[in-house]
Amino acid sequence: MLIIDTPYNTTAKLRGLAKENVQTIIRYYNFSNSRTFPEKCLTLIEAQSICAQGMNIVVVFQQRQDNADDFSEIKGYEAGRRAYRYAHNDIGQPDGSGIYFSVDFDASTTEITSSIIPYFQGVQRAFEEISGGQPAYRVGVYGSGSTASALTKNNLCSLVWLAMSSGFRGTKDAIKNGAYHIEQKAPSAKLCGLDLDYNLINPQHSDFGAFVLPVETSSVPPSLSAATHEVISRTTLRLRGGPGTEYSVLSSLKPGQLVVARPVNTEWSSIDLQRDGLIDGFVSSAFLKELN
Repeated sequence: MLIIDTPYNTTAKLRGLAKENVQTIIRYYNFSNSRTFPEKCLTLIEAQSICAQGMNIVVVFQQRQDNADDFSEIKGYEAGRRAYRYAHNDIGQPDGSGIYFSVDFDASTTEITSSIIPYFQGVQRAFEEISGGQPAYRVGVYGSGSTASALTKNNLCSLVWLAMSSGFRGTKDAIKNGAYHIEQKAPSAKLCGLDLDYNLINPQHSDFGAFVLPVETSSVPPSLSAATHEVISRTTLRLRGGPGTEYSVLSSLKPGQLVVARPVNTEWSSIDLQRDGLIDGFVSSAFLKELN
């Protein structure tokens, strides 16, 4: 079983990823997407699609966080509030699962003490405040072995995801001692046309904070159920990787082509080309006509 992480929306790739034996997909929370990674943040539609395919999800919060200037107590507090609220309100992430926070550089002892530890104290403060002292989610860290060790000793994290570089401080020792839950492996790769990294799970720590969402197709209102539609655009209609023009174009649909579509909001619909219940992409609903 494969475990991958990627900053790209996986919805349209799930059928292929399942055939490649991918079992867990690690995706992101953040404050906002960037031009470089316009699909970085996990959406509810993608999360539901992943789980409908029988896969698990792991999440990591990252808004750059690749140098010490990105870390302080107040920045951790703000990140913790955003991550907790997004997990609970937008995704419906189940209690008991984890949210990792990225420390995407080889932090020195001084940087860990002066910046990283205060950041995670801020995360902890946010989790405590929002939950009334009983956080629903476990805190994890993505980073070096030294960073993870310091946070664990200070009771600021309970889940460890070791960053790819084995040359980071303390990482070789963490691997040797089994002091981790997930280990990211080099080099980066491509699978089903998706840029990603592979990961290994520590067999001594099988619970690494993954979760699944319930998929209740019977609860979908009739107005939002899937139905056969005709493409009514004058030219080819772009099939995108998500419900918006910011998502990459996967392929195109021909005028007059019949597809199974389901509205995901007032402007966009998901498309099932194979009629197998899986999402192959998204198109603008204005260019679809439902057939009776």
